[in-house]
Amino acid sequence: MDHAETLQRLMINDARIEDGRGLEPEVLDPRTLALVRLAALVAVGGADPTYGAEVDAAVGAGASAAEVVDVLCAVVPIVGLPNAVAASPKVALALGLEPVEGMWDDGAPGAAGGPGRSRAV
Repeated sequence: MDHAETLQRLMINDARIEDGRGLEPEVLDPRTLALVRLAALVAVGGADPTYGAEVDAAVGAGASAAEVVDVLCAVVPIVGLPNAVAASPKVALALGLEPVEGMWDDGAPGAAGGPGRSRAV
């Protein structure tokens, strides 16, 4: 099925594409597809295990850790900073990194006690 027919079937919610059958991507390479799916996951606020699966798929298809993180940055204008922030520890864990609480307590701007932010007394 070509892209126009696929789009038409989506527009009318054709029963032949129910449950995603017949909607397998035909043009996107596996790396790009995995990164797109990761972006969608950030948008919907997916479950923790799903991040692991999608990040694994992206890295397995040749995406670098930097490209995976770029996805978080790229979707901020669309999904909002809070969604990207919420997804970041899940992505970090999926990349084998340990999210660190208070990592900016060293005086970075906006950090607790750092310049630009007052401490509670």
